[in-house]
Amino acid sequence: MRVDKVVEATEAIRAIAGEEMVAPILVMFSGGKDSLSVALLAVEAGVKVEAMYMVSGLDLPGSVARAEHYAGQLGIPLHKSYPSDYRGDLFTLVRKLGYFPDVVNPWCANRLKIRPCKAYLRRVFGKGMVYKLVGVRREESTRRRRIYRGYEGVVKDPEHTDSRMVFPILNWTDQDVAEYLDARGLLESNPLYDLVGVSGCFYCPFYQESIVARITQAFPGIYQPIIDLEREVGKPAMSDHRYLRWVVEKVEAQLALEI
Repeated sequence: MRVDKVVEATEAIRAIAGEEMVAPILVMFSGGKDSLSVALLAVEAGVKVEAMYMVSGLDLPGSVARAEHYAGQLGIPLHKSYPSDYRGDLFTLVRKLGYFPDVVNPWCANRLKIRPCKAYLRRVFGKGMVYKLVGVRREESTRRRRIYRGYEGVVKDPEHTDSRMVFPILNWTDQDVAEYLDARGLLESNPLYDLVGVSGCFYCPFYQESIVARITQAFPGIYQPIIDLEREVGKPAMSDHRYLRWVVEKVEAQLALEI
């Protein structure tokens, strides 16, 4: 990859570490390749950082353990927030609201991860400034190019007034990330990517049926609690008015034919 991209990212991290009033610096960490790159950049820059993992309660099996493994490998403390740090898990909130998150109103990210994280950070670090290093890249999707247009330098966190956000690899490509990690011997293939095509949550309103099908095959029964919740509230868990149980039943029927 281009050396200047590494230099630019490193300088962005060192700039906040050089502030007179040094605030805690947290890598928003999932154990995926992008957040791993940001954490490694900070460690190589000699900047004292800690990692923050936002547990959603819907995490794919192995996701939390992977984040713990990499944080330990890098020698940085790992903080974890939970939905219970705010107002409860997906099941509590769906019962209260009467509907599931969807692509128009994906409230799950805010209520299961962002707000619990904010509550956790205030409890641990108080109401002072916190810097968040975020491994978002514009290249990942058209939606992200639109959302993060104009984001440069230090940005005020719209979800957490006490914090500021920095995006060191915003202009990196997939190849940049792969080459950076590979050169340092950290480009392990995430088994979840190979197995189901995603990492992080097993339930997401943005998932296509093909992803749900792969997760159903890899982790039989994982969706049953959400299917039960669909029946309880009488509302579909997927976007476009589709019931999750329809997709799971179709997959299970196809698997039965293959036996």
